[in-house]
Parts: sequence; structure tokens; C-alpha cells
Amino acid sequence: MDLFVEKWEAVAAQTGVNIIRIHALENEKDMVDAFYNYLLGIDTPNHDIPIIFETIFHDEHQYTTALLDELKEMIDLWNNADRSELSIETKNLDWSPDLQLKVNGNPTKLFVENLNSLATHLQLPKGIFLVVILKASFVESKRFCGWLEHAVEAGMDDKFKIIIDDSVAHPFYNDFADKHPGSVTTLKPDLNMDKAMEQVAAMGNPNDAAVQYRQAFLRMTQGIEQRNEKETKKYAAICIEIAEKNLEKNVYWIGQVIAVYAALANDQVGYKNFKKAIEFATSGVEVAERAKELITDEFIYRKFYAQAIMMRASLYAANKSWQKAIDDFDIACEHYFYTNDVILAMEACRMTGYCHKKSGNNDAACKALTDALTFVQDMPKDIIRYTTFPGIIELLLQINNQKYITNDEVHETARSVYGNDWLKEILNWKNPHYEQVSDPTKVMI
Repeated sequence: MDLFVEKWEAVAAQTGVNIIRIHALENEKDMVDAFYNYLLGIDTPNHDIPIIFETIFHDEHQYTTALLDELKEMIDLWNNADRSELSIETKNLDWSPDLQLKVNGNPTKLFVENLNSLATHLQLPKGIFLVVILKASFVESKRFCGWLEHAVEAGMDDKFKIIIDDSVAHPFYNDFADKHPGSVTTLKPDLNMDKAMEQVAAMGNPNDAAVQYRQAFLRMTQGIEQRNEKETKKYAAICIEIAEKNLEKNVYWIGQVIAVYAALANDQVGYKNFKKAIEFATSGVEVAERAKELITDEFIYRKFYAQAIMMRASLYAANKSWQKAIDDFDIACEHYFYTNDVILAMEACRMTGYCHKKSGNNDAACKALTDALTFVQDMPKDIIRYTTFPGIIELLLQINNQKYITNDEVHETARSVYGNDWLKEILNWKNPHYEQVSDPTKVMI
């Protein structure tokens, strides 16, 4: 983290740089989130003033207005918070967004001018910046990049910086960064997370079974990432041996055995060897069945079993073994429902419907998809957006026979979550900035 912050401070201090793009490797993404939390800390050497925005981007004008509304809520919360238990002195912020500023047709200028004003109001010392972190979710990356281009054109104060982030696997901002080399720069963390995780895994007593398992599991996952099947098998066997030896002391070690088989199954998916993946997943299911004999807490046992059988169901689906997939997804849904895991219960129902459709039984598919929608009723809308709910609507729009739910009810359910633009969201649900889960095998990972 110290290295990350050093790189950040060097980039932020560059003259003319307004927007910093953090371009991380997949295994560095957690450290990027940790970096944002680090900036929020009051007990660190960095004294930048960060504001983390979670607003979802739909269009340029909506986003600008929503950001300023979110900022106003944050300021109101700060000013009205109970400070009686604080050990440090804080002051109210005597500033609020001005929504009447002239923008001359630039949809981002209202936001930029207000943040320029806030940066000036804060009277920040040299080397200290107002840092806006946009954790934006969006469907169309080009339109969001257009909003950022308008921010550059609007003229950002030197004390005001915007952070955006993507990854090597999902580089949303390449063209935007190349187009504005003076005001947009890229920060690559280069943190060597494999080495860092090896050090974390080795923490503790080297004779402790948990430490030994952790080290072996890490080596196994590194073998998976590096496509080294020999190393993967070697350390998977070590993990299983350690877990099995410790079952007598603690029955919950069985969960670690299930985790290893899940990892091995996912590894074989990478080689497109679904037969072998199903064999590993079946081993996981068999271990989960043993858990029923060992674990007296039914809730925990069902959690283990649902996870293992959902994995195998997903692999059956990928292998087009539709009836076997349906049987497993039905069982997974039952166990997830019992353990109150409504998101995965809904996903199991969705995949049951998908498999019925693929096997040619549209009536059974409509029944399963309608059942899946029942899980949405008590779920917060901001949570629903990050599930495979739109996949359910998408399938019903294609095949609904109106025997179990009318088309009007389908439309209204989607509208209740996304508003009047619901159809656009459904059509684009597989291509968002945030990583919605459309592949059930990824759910298990």
C-alpha cells in the first residue's frame, strides 16, 4: 500500500493532470479498493480529500445531476452527524452545490464547476488535492467516456482530480486516455500480488495446519492462473491431505476439501475439458454428502451441499447435459432457499429455465422463470441490479406463454427495478462496467 500511495502522489502532482486512470491487473483489484479506503483514513501520511461516488451512469445529464445530489447528501450527513464520541475536532462544511451555474451546453460542466468551487473553498495546501473517485456502473462505456471528455473540456482546477479505474482484462479507457495525453494519465500499480499473497499465506506458525493449507491452496491457485496443471494437481493433493487429516479435530475442514474440488473443476473449464471438470465437481458433491453425517448444523450442511451441486449443475449445462443440469439446479435452489440465499436460489431457478428452454420444453422453462421472479419481491432494487434478474426477463420476453405470468406483469416487474428505460437495461445486461454474474460457474468462484 505504501508503494501504491507513492505512485499515486507522484502522478497526482504532475502539472496539468486532471484525470488519473488506475489500470490494474485482475489480482490487484482488491488493492485498488483498499487504496480508496486508505485515502479516507485520517491516520495516514496522505492528506488528500477523497469523495467516493457510487452513482450509476445512464446518460450525461442524469449522471451530473445524480452526482451533485449524492454530494449534497454526503455533506448533509457530515454536517448533521453526532460528533460527541469523536477524539478529533471536526467542523461543518459551509458549502453546497450550486445548480444554477451556466453550462453552455456542456453536460459535465455543472459538476466540474461545483467541484472546482469546493476545491477552492477547502483552501488545500500545496500537494493536497480534492480527489473524486468515480466507481461508476455503466452500460455504454463510450457514453461514459464522453462525459469524461466533457469534464476535460470544462476546465478542471489543478486542485481537483478525478480517479477512474479499469483492469488489463477490461480496459474501458484506452482510447480516452490516448486522446488526452496531457490531462489524463495512467497509473499501473505493478504490486507483484503473487509474492505479497505468498507472504500473507506464510504468516503464523509454520507448523499450524491452517498455515500449511493456506500456503498450499495459494500455490494451487497460482498453478491455475499460470495454466500449470502439474503444479495445480500437486498442491491440490496436499490441500486435501491436510484437510482430511484435520477433520477429526474440526469437521468444518470439509468445506476446504469442497473448495479444492471446485477450484480443480474450474481449472478444467479453462482447458475446455468439461468431462474432467464434471468428475472433479462430482467429487465435491460426494464430499458435501459426507458433510451431512459430520455437521450437525443443517444450515451449514445445506450451504456446503448447495455450493457443490450448483457447481456441477453449471458444468452439466456447459456440457449441454440439460436434464442432469436441471436435476442439480432444482436441488441447489431448494438448499439455497432454505439457507435464505435468495440471490443464488434465483440464479438456480433461472438456469433451470434456461436448460428447459435448451432442451425444448418451453412450458417448464416459463414455470421455472416465473418461480425465479418470486425471489425478487423482497429484495432491495439496488441489489437486484447486480444479479442475473435481467437474464430472467430476457428469456421470458423470448418464450413466455403467459400461462404462469402475463407479458404485462413481466414488463411491470422490469419497470419496477429499472424504470421506464427497463428494456434498454435488459438488452445490455451482459455488457455492463460492473461485473454482473451471467455464468453460474463464476458464481461458485
